[in-house]
Amino acid sequence: MPRRSNATGYTGVRERPSGAFYAEIRFGLERINLGTYETAHEAARAYDAAAWRLGHRRSQVNFQDVWTREQAEDLAPPPRLVTTEDKRRHKALQRQLYHAVEDERLMEEWKRRFPEDIQAMRAFYVERKGVRKASHVARRIDKAECRAFILAQEAGPQTINDNDDMWMDLFSSTPVSDTTVSAGSDWSD
Repeated sequence: MPRRSNATGYTGVRERPSGAFYAEIRFGLERINLGTYETAHEAARAYDAAAWRLGHRRSQVNFQDVWTREQAEDLAPPPRLVTTEDKRRHKALQRQLYHAVEDERLMEEWKRRFPEDIQAMRAFYVERKGVRKASHVARRIDKAECRAFILAQEAGPQTINDNDDMWMDLFSSTPVSDTTVSAGSDWSD
């Protein structure tokens, strides 16, 4: 038995002056328009489908004979199409839905017939993920080095004393052959 709460007898359903029934649902502070329907019963079914989708409690729906969201959506009728614009938009949405369903069906058939393609595609994306991650790490390192360089530039020139670790770093990175004096060299130039 449906829950009755207003003049139409259903939650979220109002009667229009034209005799049609308008369904809407609240979600937080928003009012969501669910469309116009021929009967209050159809509008209440649309309300229930939206309530299930939005995660409302079962006690907040109009019909207690529905146990799942899918069941509520199956029982909800499409809204009445009032204007030619509504009809055109509905037809376009139906066409998109048909193409989406057909794409899913063809994808499933392709997966069944060509499992090696699926494995190759998965391997490609695993490799791509690794390459992107390595690139991301390299960019972060470059960015950190640039930031350190900029901070050093902003700090201004610094002097190095004999006890400073930077002194050792400077000379430990220079090859020994460049720093030693050969026997026949003349430093008096």
